[in-house]
Amino acid sequence: MKIIFTLRKYESLNLLNRGEMSTLRAPYRIQSLSRRKKTQELLTGNEAAAWGARLSRPEIIPTYPITPQTPLLHKIASDIRSGVLKADFINVESDYSAMAAAIGASLGGARVFTATNSQGLALMGEHLYYASGMRLPIVMAIVNRALSAPHSRFPDHNDALSVNRSGWIQLFCEDPQEVLDTCIQLFKVCEDPRVCLPGMFCYEAYDISHTAEGVSIPEPEAVDLFLGRRKLPALLDPRIPRSLNPPTPPHLYTEFKHAQAEAMEAALQVIQEVGQAYAATFQGPQQRLYDAFPGECGHCVIVTMGSIARTARRAVAELQKEGMKVSLLKVRSYRPFPYQAIRELLRGAKVVLAIDRNYSPGSGGALWGEIRSSLYGLPKPPRVFGVIAGLGGRDVTTRELKDLAKKALKGEAPFLDENRISWLGLDEKRLKAFTPQAPIPPKAE
Repeated sequence: MKIIFTLRKYESLNLLNRGEMSTLRAPYRIQSLSRRKKTQELLTGNEAAAWGARLSRPEIIPTYPITPQTPLLHKIASDIRSGVLKADFINVESDYSAMAAAIGASLGGARVFTATNSQGLALMGEHLYYASGMRLPIVMAIVNRALSAPHSRFPDHNDALSVNRSGWIQLFCEDPQEVLDTCIQLFKVCEDPRVCLPGMFCYEAYDISHTAEGVSIPEPEAVDLFLGRRKLPALLDPRIPRSLNPPTPPHLYTEFKHAQAEAMEAALQVIQEVGQAYAATFQGPQQRLYDAFPGECGHCVIVTMGSIARTARRAVAELQKEGMKVSLLKVRSYRPFPYQAIRELLRGAKVVLAIDRNYSPGSGGALWGEIRSSLYGLPKPPRVFGVIAGLGGRDVTTRELKDLAKKALKGEAPFLDENRISWLGLDEKRLKAFTPQAPIPPKAE
């Protein structure tokens, strides 16, 4: 039996200065389908994800149900039972086993889809690193739900961002249409030979997963032409005995990790290429690494991702009608993070508000840290303030975002110290009752 170490080498890629595609040449054949009709249906985010999986034709789907991802699995199981999706649906005993089965199936050369969230994703943690380290193009839906404790069934981004160092591509969606489109695109990105990494597309519990909107569904035959079948070789082949993931000596380990780093860097370009080809093929808007609204950089830029972007877009539109130079930057690709593109886009801003639906104790919000890193070294960088909002499903309103932008532009509290995180809508009285130092109520006699 041979022990085989495989290192994939990639051409060095220049990071994009902006999120545009004008200077790139997509290696994909673009076919105009303007004469073909799209189906319009009212779909929830979970149903849109199920449609995306159905159109992508995965061969193996190992899953374990967890709220609020369960309706997604129900829809996929119904599609398999009715015969519209030909795939093996594997019911396992835990999310840990689901990712273990996904790894085995992908090693065998199958196209693999799975889904989870919150504590289920945390349980998968060990296997996530195996999947990325062995370069397996698994696609997974993450229905973002707050992590326990305290126990919550409602949305924030802490589950996905807790594994942001696991080597998975992470794309965040704003609405059900973006969920469906991103699912299809992510299979093509992950299976691209320049990338060959697993990826997760993330959308929030209930805000997106259970909210129905009109969604355009491309024809299955058109998606077949766009996506094709998986062409990467199977690493697990009984005809070619080999040892997979053996103990790696020190003089080889670094090169493996560097190959992963190059693949993630290559994904910046491939995500753009696939987005452009998908938009041209299906006659729709291009989904990029990020989305800037209204395009040019304002004096104040609100940066966020996920469903809050829709609320922020409305807030920006209303502020612009009031004569204020405010804009929105929606981050779609968190991993890989488009540092250089965002650096160039925010260069002319005066104030940046990073609205994070997550929090890392002792560090702050994820976007706040990434934006500060992106702008480091600029001669006159904008001031970057972090705001924690929407944890555990708390509403974030248009009025609140407008108020934050006005205060930031005026330099009013709480936007005085860039190193101090603000918490939107914090109830000080309730906070005192929830601290460990709070007095224990006396027992009733």
